[in-house]
This record gives sequence, C-alpha cells and structure tokens, in this order.
Amino acid sequence: MTGKNRSAGITVIAVLALIGSALLLMMAVLVAVTMFVAPTPDTNNAQLPPMFFKVFRVILPLFYALPAIWGIVTAVGLLGLRNWARISTIVFSVLLIIFGAFGMLTSMVFFLKPPPGNGLDPKAVFFIGVAMAVFALVQIGIGIWWMVFFNRAKVKAQFLPQPLPFQHLGQGADPYAIDPRYSTSVPPPGLPAAPDVPSAAPTPSARPLSVSIIAWYLLAGCLFVPFPLFLHSPTALFLTILTGWRASVFFLVIAGVHVYAGTMLLRMKPAGRWIGIGYFVFNFVNIAVFYLAPGGHARVTRLVDLQQSMFPWMSSSQASQFHIDIMPFVMFGVIFALALYLVPLYFLAAAKPAFDKAARERVV
Repeated sequence: MTGKNRSAGITVIAVLALIGSALLLMMAVLVAVTMFVAPTPDTNNAQLPPMFFKVFRVILPLFYALPAIWGIVTAVGLLGLRNWARISTIVFSVLLIIFGAFGMLTSMVFFLKPPPGNGLDPKAVFFIGVAMAVFALVQIGIGIWWMVFFNRAKVKAQFLPQPLPFQHLGQGADPYAIDPRYSTSVPPPGLPAAPDVPSAAPTPSARPLSVSIIAWYLLAGCLFVPFPLFLHSPTALFLTILTGWRASVFFLVIAGVHVYAGTMLLRMKPAGRWIGIGYFVFNFVNIAVFYLAPGGHARVTRLVDLQQSMFPWMSSSQASQFHIDIMPFVMFGVIFALALYLVPLYFLAAAKPAFDKAARERVV
C-alpha cells in the first residue's frame, strides 16, 4: 500500500507521535546522563545496598526510553499504513486514558489546603494542582481522540490490504476476457501472458480488535515485572501481604501468565481466552478482598509502610506533614481498577464465537 492513500488525519497523528516520542527519548538521555554523573549516596545513610542504585540508574531512563521507542516504531508504522501500528496506537490511547485518570486523581491532592507551617506557598500548591489536572485532561483527550479516530470505518479501510489485480473477477474467471484485445491463448506483442488464477483458499478468521488489545496489554505488562523484582516490592494477596521471596515468586508467576495468555490470545487459542478470563477474575477478587474486606484500612496502611521502607526519603514522618488521609484516594483508585477489570472480561466473554470459529477452521 502506498502513502498516496493515507489520509491527512493519520499523517498528523503519526507526526505528533514522532515529535512526542523524540522529546521523550531526549528526556531518557537526559535522565541517563544525570543518573550517570550523580554520586552514589552513602550506604550508611541511605540504608540500601549499592547494587540498588546501580540498578536504579538503568531502570529510571528505561521508563522514558521504552515508551519513546514504542512511539517511534508505531509512528513509522502509521506512515506505512500498517494495521499493527493502528492497533498499537489504540492500545497506547487506552493507556493514555488510564494514566490521565490517575493523574486527575493525583492532582486532587494539590487542591487540598495545606496546613500552616509546612513551608509551602498555597498559591504554588494550587498552581501545581491545576497544571497536573490540565496535563491529565490533555492525556485523556488525546487518548479518546485516537481511539475514536482509528476505529472509524474509513480509517480502518486504509490499513486493509488492497485486492490483487483481477481478484474481483472471482474464481475461474478469465482476466483477459474483459478486453477483446486480450486472448487466453497467445497475447498480443507487448502484453503479458494471462496469469493463472489460483483457487480461492479459505482465509483464517480475523482476530477481534479487542482481543488483540488485551493480548498486547498482557505481553507489554511483562516489561514491568523486573522493577518489583529488583526493588523487592511487597504485593497484596487477598487478606495477606507477600514480601521477600514469596512476592518475587508471585511476580514471576504473574509474568508467566501474561506471556502464555497473551501469546495464546494472539493465536486465537481457546486456552488463552479461558486463562485470560481467569486472570482478570483473580485480579478483580484479589483487589476487592484486600481493600474492601473488614480490616482493609489496616492492610492498606501496612502495605504503604512497607512500600515506603524501600525508600527512606519517603518516610511516613515526612509524608505526614501534609496531614492527608490517603484512604479516600485509595478507595477511588480501587473502584476505578475494579471497573477497569470488567472491560477485558466483557470482551473476552463476547469473543467466544470468534474463538469457536477459529477452532473449527483449524480442525478443517
């Protein structure tokens, strides 16, 4: 497919993605240089092993570099009208909406009036909150724009493969019969010989877009598994909190589920659909039990303390100067996460006919 069929909207979005990704890549380089020249803190004061800071110097730039590389590759694919790039943009738009929603939640903290004596100017705090809210709204707006745009029928048609010459004539038709100058025997000088029209082969069922997004979401989630492993992060499991090697095993199992389910979904295997449904049901129940069951406030407080213990500069005494009760924000995030998990559950359940059809075609 050539670039002449590409609409102006696709070109504009691709160029914007290239510019944004290039700026994000520059940020990654700047962070990498800053982390490289920054001195290693005194381990006696930091209470962390030196290896932590070495790993952190590598991980932090990747937070900017990986999305930048993803954006550049996707933008180039959009310019080439590759359908995988369209799907990748839709996945990215979903992430923009999610992060924008959490950004709006975070900005609400800055709208709270800080107590006197904390050394912060209330006007500056309000300005920070407004800036974060505007940035979050921009993220949500861009995500909705891209999601709606790339699901339009006219836009989707530009990413579909063009039919081959004479394909519209049907099976067994003589393409040279459409012009009396053509003959199925010996063509006139300068004209190509009549091509052999292959018999139409059954094409495999198309994978629903929703299934592709869920599959790539699961596979992309594996990129973040090394971070909690290196940081020895705690994690919630129903009514308990896993730490140490138990938490590491939990993260590794989750990574394995992501890889297997995502791969099977891309191959339209029924096992991937069932494992995906089970995984999202598990996450839904796990979050609901941990945060909403009796004693949830104590469990959340314990989990926050364990997470802050990984970073001594984020101690509870330093954070308590704002006198902010985080539970309302935690509950808002929990409700949002529970609602979010219902989306892939719905689409995986609704995709059963497509998986059944793909299974029948493999048997035939």
